[in-house]
Amino acid sequence: MDRVINIREIRPDVEAKIKTLVPLVLAVLAALILATGFYTVDSGEEAVVLRFGRHVDTVVTSGLKWRIPLIDKVWKIKVSELRRLEFGFRTVKEGANAQYVEVPQESLMLTGDENLINVETIVQYRIVDIEKYLFLIDKGEEALRAAAEATIRRVIANHPMDAALTENKSGIQQEIRDDLQYIVDRYNLGVMITAVQLQDVYPPDEVDDAFKDVASAREDRAAFINQAETYANEVIPRARGNAAEAINKAEAFKEQRIAQARGDVALFNEILAEYRLGPEVTRTRLYLEVLEEILPGMEVYILDEQGNTIKWLPIGGGMQ
Repeated sequence: MDRVINIREIRPDVEAKIKTLVPLVLAVLAALILATGFYTVDSGEEAVVLRFGRHVDTVVTSGLKWRIPLIDKVWKIKVSELRRLEFGFRTVKEGANAQYVEVPQESLMLTGDENLINVETIVQYRIVDIEKYLFLIDKGEEALRAAAEATIRRVIANHPMDAALTENKSGIQQEIRDDLQYIVDRYNLGVMITAVQLQDVYPPDEVDDAFKDVASAREDRAAFINQAETYANEVIPRARGNAAEAINKAEAFKEQRIAQARGDVALFNEILAEYRLGPEVTRTRLYLEVLEEILPGMEVYILDEQGNTIKWLPIGGGMQ
């Protein structure tokens, strides 16, 4: 005959087991809940911790972190990422076969000389203060876009059309970057403008042919200027060489004339000294020397004051 089990006999055992399991289950649940509080901040990321919606901490170092589960909320942002805003176009597909869509209402602008041009621009920026970027300004990226578009239009309006097309693109890009950085600093957006690039600047379709003619003329002008500079670089050194040669010849001729003049002066001084010793003899000798120079190879007869021939002994060629 089967034994009848009395419920009162097994209740104490069940209650004892339940009392043992409940703390264990609670401990396991607590461990699981605590484990969900771990999160990872990757390299180049920063995170803010919100407790009941209020900012309580900013994590700037990478690694394994912990928050209070079910209470704290973590927002992570990759601050090392280089972000970009596009004006006048949108990138539909990136890569080797990139595709773009034009946004003419953003690109059409008025220049300082009252011409209309299309300016497609890229603004690159990086988040440097995550707290300002997330909490001080509502919709910070939209505010940055509005400030950037206003800055681009204002700078383009301060320059003539040719400067934006070719002559001063780099200067305009730098001016936009500096002005935009000043604005975002005043707005406390917490970002740094790293670069501004005028991706494409082109005239409206209605005047495109005229602009092409102007561009062609500008290229011809540049070619002529280069040819003239090349010719000048050839002619000027040659002219300088000829000038230096002429100056050297003049200097040599001057030194020669000065030396000759000094020699003549020395000879004259010697003759003067001899003349002072015997004026008549010296005067006669000089007279004869001049005649010899004027009448080379001639027979010379010397007469006295009465017209009589003076006897003299010819020395030199006359002896032969």
